[in-house]
Amino acid sequence: MSDTPDKGLAGILAALAEFHAGLDEPYKMTPAGMWACSKSEEVYELLGQLDLGIYRRFADLGSGDGRAVLIASLFLPATGIEADPGLVEASQDMAQGLGLERVEFLCADCRQVDLAPYDLLFVYPDKPLDWLVKMLPDNWRGHLLVYGPYFQPAGLTHLKTIYAGQTMCTLWER
Repeated sequence: MSDTPDKGLAGILAALAEFHAGLDEPYKMTPAGMWACSKSEEVYELLGQLDLGIYRRFADLGSGDGRAVLIASLFLPATGIEADPGLVEASQDMAQGLGLERVEFLCADCRQVDLAPYDLLFVYPDKPLDWLVKMLPDNWRGHLLVYGPYFQPAGLTHLKTIYAGQTMCTLWER
């Protein structure tokens, strides 16, 4: 593993570019919804605007090709939760090929996973977030990072709006 996040990012970007070169489309339907890509550089920029030292575990809900998880693992332990077995396998292969050790990928529907162990949740939602707010434990004290402006969680407290490139992102807590 490289000695700086910037060097690690270069490897991640190269692995993602190679993976995407083999795809017919940059998006697809998965068993749990639509997968479309966040922009890797924006995810890196977005995470750089947070005080990541206050978090213990990151989870991407619907991790797709694993880009947010791979990038987050440069800073803290990171888990991807994805319902599509092919995307999980590709993510695991990239993490292994890059020598990333603080990464795990679960093949599961994120709507059926216990989220209590994670204190920084990331989601690029393809549908309203009511399901997520309902499933968060009452005593959950983490933060939810929402990529994109389209679906904002009702019932959580807005902490701040962050721009990563041209993309509006928001940070929330219970």
